[in-house]
Amino acid sequence: MAARFYVERVGPDGTAPIRMALLRGGRKLTLTLPIRVRPADWNRRRQRLRRSAPGATEINGALDRLAARAGVLMMEGAPLERVREQLQQELGLKPREHRLLDLFDEWLRVKRLTLKPSSLQVLGRVRKHLEGFAGNVLLERIDRTFLERFQAYLTTEKGHSPATANRLAHYARSFFLWLEERELIEKAPRRLTLPEPKREVVFLTPAELEALAKVGLADLPPGYEKARTIFLLACLTGLRISDLRTGMRPEAWKTIDLERGIWMLRERKTNVFRRVPLVEPARRLLRRRLEEGAPTPVPRLSDQKANVYLKEIARRAGITAPVRVGDRELPKWQLLSLHGGRRTFITLVAHAAGTAPLLGLTHADLESLQQYLGAWDESRRRALETAFKTIDLP
Repeated sequence: MAARFYVERVGPDGTAPIRMALLRGGRKLTLTLPIRVRPADWNRRRQRLRRSAPGATEINGALDRLAARAGVLMMEGAPLERVREQLQQELGLKPREHRLLDLFDEWLRVKRLTLKPSSLQVLGRVRKHLEGFAGNVLLERIDRTFLERFQAYLTTEKGHSPATANRLAHYARSFFLWLEERELIEKAPRRLTLPEPKREVVFLTPAELEALAKVGLADLPPGYEKARTIFLLACLTGLRISDLRTGMRPEAWKTIDLERGIWMLRERKTNVFRRVPLVEPARRLLRRRLEEGAPTPVPRLSDQKANVYLKEIARRAGITAPVRVGDRELPKWQLLSLHGGRRTFITLVAHAAGTAPLLGLTHADLESLQQYLGAWDESRRRALETAFKTIDLP
């Protein structure tokens, strides 16, 4: 059968519109007809109105004529899209123009009901990149290769890594799958899995952390000292940068108890309230800022500037240990970012005291925690030496 009919959701008046589905070779396109019926009067098996329903003869006759007309258009070889357009014109229906960004905004309104703020921020970035790539185009301009070309745009024109392009395309595909469910597009565009170079976890050893904290910055603008302070706080607390950003407000001083060594905050990513322990170096740093009259516990500085400044600070501090990235080796200072502070905290604590103190503090499970745990050769060597020190071999 070239066409099928079924009723949609019931409206406030107790009636539902009839939807026509055009079928060919596993494909399906639909259009809503300007006919409303009571669902109780609809015969699902026959796909027609029951004879006892008011106006059944006229409505069923109209459906028969529509099915026949669709069959003729398909036999003539017209594409499904053209068949639907022709039927809409003959019925006096003006197709609604569905635009990409308008529908993305509608999808975001739905997602706000269930997603965390951090996930919504990522979706906001996806929308911004989609706008830069394609603008508010009509959905009919979206083809099967749309996401592949979007990934190429992200890597070649925007300079994002393959990992970032993969992640943003994954979120974008979720949106297109939502459009597919609503039958606004026939099939969600496919995405590529771009190869991501393997790289070691970037963190600082205790010696590197001390070198970064002590290197002179007097000849540099104040932003460099701010970047160092933010990074040191990340290293000493294990907090995400999004959580440290909450410390860039004056009222944040009220959430910090320096005497008890507790920072009370609600994580932005998980929306979970945590009592973050403050080790003595962190307390000294915060106490010094308080005594100096700093308006906020954490200096105000954008992530982008802080990451640029941090690399120069690490270069000055001589943090040049090689880090493997795919088939290349780069000096550590080139790869260091604010997020490396959280990795540093997790790695140093795990090597000194195991993972138990970290579970429930930085991560809820060991699998997620291990992705942040760096390989510290000297620490491993000391642990292995302890294991074999009682064995007497010639």
